[in-house]
Amino acid sequence: MEVDLRSFLRQLEAAGELLRIKEEVRHHFEVTAVLKEVLGEQGGPAVLLENVSGYGGKKVAGNLLASRRKLALALDCAEAELREVYLQKRAAGLVPELYQGPAPCQEEVITGELDLPALLPVPLFHEGDAGPYITAGVLMAKDPFSHRLNSGIHRLQLKGKNRLGVFLANPPLADYFKSMEEQGKPLPAAVALGLHPAEILAAAVTLKHGLNSKLELAGALAGRPVPLVPAKSVDLPVPALAEIILEGEIMPGIREKEGPFGESTGYYFENVSPIMEVRAVTCRRNPVLAVIPPWGIETDIILSAFTGAELWQELNRQAPGVLNVAYLPGSLTFQGVIQVAPSLTRQEIRRIIHLALNLDRRLKHVIVVDEDVDIYSFREVLWALATRFQGDRDLIVLSGLEGYVIDPSVENGETTKLGFDATARPGGPAAERYRRLTLPRAAAARAKEILQRRPQP
Repeated sequence: MEVDLRSFLRQLEAAGELLRIKEEVRHHFEVTAVLKEVLGEQGGPAVLLENVSGYGGKKVAGNLLASRRKLALALDCAEAELREVYLQKRAAGLVPELYQGPAPCQEEVITGELDLPALLPVPLFHEGDAGPYITAGVLMAKDPFSHRLNSGIHRLQLKGKNRLGVFLANPPLADYFKSMEEQGKPLPAAVALGLHPAEILAAAVTLKHGLNSKLELAGALAGRPVPLVPAKSVDLPVPALAEIILEGEIMPGIREKEGPFGESTGYYFENVSPIMEVRAVTCRRNPVLAVIPPWGIETDIILSAFTGAELWQELNRQAPGVLNVAYLPGSLTFQGVIQVAPSLTRQEIRRIIHLALNLDRRLKHVIVVDEDVDIYSFREVLWALATRFQGDRDLIVLSGLEGYVIDPSVENGETTKLGFDATARPGGPAAERYRRLTLPRAAAARAKEILQRRPQP
């Protein structure tokens, strides 16, 4: 069986994590509203909208990774194993392979005069958006020098029948385009829509060490090499199992206003961005368009899931004693939580704070907690901050550092970063005051037995 978006939807449905909606839904605003209503604050099921008004058999899927449970399903592991499984798979990598036989992503080929807004049910997410936006598209291009294929998630505004505004803020693709533009040449590119979540996750990760291509990581996470097929109108291989491929070129010397767009920060953001001219569209019959609503739990999960693993590995390499790394919900990895071993001194904790804030340009605030604090529990992290932190003693302020481009509070490209030491150091006269409330293990086990035997409603 192919490992693709459709197989993942079946996997979600078998696990009781997929909601099918057959009622007609409009792609302007209603797609967003339905996904947000289902999601709530805790992360509901994935949603498959089967009747998008005006688009025939085309479907929209969302909330695909809006919980760590669904992320674990995508990687075929337990939630507690996510970090280790990711690091093991990343270390191995799988080189992409050519797909054998007719590629599913090219069951239909559309060239000539294109009309992307009529072809694709791309949502208009929020009031105030300048137009419909592709939020779960994996942009792909080759390094102009090594010719190595790479990918990234970049927001794309539908600006006309065959034009996309491309927000190119991150390497490696931003670097590829810069190199081609300096030569006065367009960058051949493709946008893959409707991929297995492993390929979305890999495209979102910033690789610091090891693999040369995010496609190697995508294959490892999916448990099979990414199958590629030559594109129809540009010199690029593209994912053979994608639902939809947009083929074209990012044009040199052209910049246009792109946005405003309701970004994952929860605010509108606009930019002056390059333009991609789409030459061809290929797709499966009755394709499924995957979307990621901005400023939701899914964005947090995608950005933080393996960014935390990357930061943990780098911190632990330089400062052993870092046990785990996570991010606060709603913070887009701007606010991190670091769990440390009780053996570390306050001086060592301060060094870890400095390291973390300088290693990750997104990271703006970091809270360091002890191993008795569940870093995936927002309540426990805030509890530690409220009861173990004193501002005059435990706050670190680093000003004049590089800010992240979509942070609306950044001025002149600079930001101030904060570190909070919310640990209770063991030993000494203060140890007793930080003793946590506990229950005997036997009582907790007995309670579980009682509740497991109760009749199901």
